[in-house]
Amino acid sequence: MNDRVLLSVLILTLIVAGASLTQTFILTAAVSDQSSHIDQLAAQFGDLAGIVSSLVPKQNEATTQSNAVYLYVVPDFGGSTYDAFVLAQSFSGNAPNASSRSGTPPNNNITVTHGVPIKFVISNIDTAILQNFTSQVSTPFTIYNDTAAGQVAVQYTQGETVSNLAISHTFTVPDLQIDIPIPPDTMVVFNYTFNTPGVYSYLCTTPCGPGMGLSGYMLGYITVT
Repeated sequence: MNDRVLLSVLILTLIVAGASLTQTFILTAAVSDQSSHIDQLAAQFGDLAGIVSSLVPKQNEATTQSNAVYLYVVPDFGGSTYDAFVLAQSFSGNAPNASSRSGTPPNNNITVTHGVPIKFVISNIDTAILQNFTSQVSTPFTIYNDTAAGQVAVQYTQGETVSNLAISHTFTVPDLQIDIPIPPDTMVVFNYTFNTPGVYSYLCTTPCGPGMGLSGYMLGYITVT
């Protein structure tokens, strides 16, 4: 190999290395910008922004969207008293309104992987109080309430008794003894690991109108693969 060929190979190698460094710099800058933006939100809006940023995976973290389920409880979604569990992905990132909709019920069926901890984040925009909830906690959960002083987290541990908690809905999986109360205008977060593959129904057990027992409204299915 003569000197001209060696020089050509060296130049080509430097060009490829330079392009790789440029892409790395751009990606690093993008991640840095996102982290800076989240920090600014947390500074401006306090605890609520901090909670939201902790729930949403960042670009440089190993977590994946498939390990979290984001649900809204939307009152009157399919018409008067037809409340519904609606997957957040159905709204393309926009918070839903509590307004009547007609047509086909939403697809609120969930697919998760067995043996993997799944985080459920349920945002309830229903302000109605329909029942007082009393039960022993089998699955630990946290309720986030908006107050004038900021966001307040109330944690419930396994074995604890919940007494006369004012709620509008529940997230209940009868076959797995999951029974999570959902107070009005709150966000409820809990983690659960499905150990056995299968199909499990989830529903609201609080009397909340004719949509209570209808698939696509307050009834859905969790497929564990």
